[in-house]
Amino acid sequence: MIKNFSLSLFLIVIIFLSIGKIMPVQASVGNLSGRILLDVERNGEAWYIYPKDNKRYYLGRPSDAFAVMRELGLGILELDFQKIASAEMAVDGDLELAKKLSGRIVLQVERNGEAWYINPLTLKKHYLGRPDDAFKIMRELGLGINKKNLATIHKNTLNESINMYSSYRYRSLVLVDGKNFSLDVIEINLNNPNLKIITDTANSEDCLGPCPAKPLIDYVVENDAFAGINGTYFNPSASKLNYYFFPVYNSRLKKFINTDQLKYPTTGPIMAFDENNKFYYFKDSRDFVGLDQFESKYGVKLQSAIGNKPRLVEEGKSLLIDWELDNGQTNTKALRTAIAYKAGSGKGKIYLVVARSATVVDLAEILKVMEVDYAINLDGGNSTALYYNDEYMIGPGRNVPNAILFAQ
Repeated sequence: MIKNFSLSLFLIVIIFLSIGKIMPVQASVGNLSGRILLDVERNGEAWYIYPKDNKRYYLGRPSDAFAVMRELGLGILELDFQKIASAEMAVDGDLELAKKLSGRIVLQVERNGEAWYINPLTLKKHYLGRPDDAFKIMRELGLGINKKNLATIHKNTLNESINMYSSYRYRSLVLVDGKNFSLDVIEINLNNPNLKIITDTANSEDCLGPCPAKPLIDYVVENDAFAGINGTYFNPSASKLNYYFFPVYNSRLKKFINTDQLKYPTTGPIMAFDENNKFYYFKDSRDFVGLDQFESKYGVKLQSAIGNKPRLVEEGKSLLIDWELDNGQTNTKALRTAIAYKAGSGKGKIYLVVARSATVVDLAEILKVMEVDYAINLDGGNSTALYYNDEYMIGPGRNVPNAILFAQ
């Protein structure tokens, strides 16, 4: 078999105009390699799970579809092509060959590059050449999937942007001492006129444990968010399961959870945003005082707020306090997460950062090199979950009792 990069643009348009009309029933996630998935919560947007890497490729526009077919279509010799049974045939054909090509789109390179889809369920080929054929295939073989399940399947891109106000990037960063770290970074411009910043909690009242928790994707769906990250540290032990000490403002309920903790010197810093997306930082929770005092002092309404320790960066300087770190934070290499703010034009920017194989000490240095102005640590390790534009960039991780979200 040989690779061929030519395919009729007419064929592509027909196939994917047909896809966009299909709305099959919702399905559970299993072995989806080679399947065509239709997002039943997004007007049937179509994705192809390429068997070679099991990543999803967007099939929404003719130009996208053409690129996918050009890059992923596999040329096949006529001798081999004839060994694979078509969907209309009762015989099985060469099953071993069909298994090797399961889920692939093959091109008859000796017959003008005509395209066929090898159904991974039946191991038979379906012709994609005529409008009626393409529509029938997508109607019968397209698998409906909901937003929560689709988020767990990675796209074929490393970097992406929804619009001029936000982006995701996978990058590397070298510290002054030569250490190299891989980072997942979501950048959000606070000047977005439609931006909503949300801190949400699974519990509606203070809870000492066991307390409710849920996956990040549940917070995302409930708040119609385009980006999100897990929140504070919490207790994983059975007796106090999901209890968290730190104050978190529930934006939906417009109330603080753990408001009593604001008065203690050990609570640590608070990050807050008013309804105009203006950023506020309090290095000591006692300076925040409380909801009424904040709104009265600044003449604004609070939109979201969260506290967690340790503080990482203040006024561009790494301000970790050694005695606030435990041995794991100091020495264990793991996923480490943070929310950071950087002043700039207008209201500035927020960064959601995940550092891979790092200590909390490393994380502080990373954020300093990134030249952010303020940053606080979030929970990491098995709790780490980072979401952007319908995809878990990292995660889903374990269920978390609170989260930070961005919607528009």
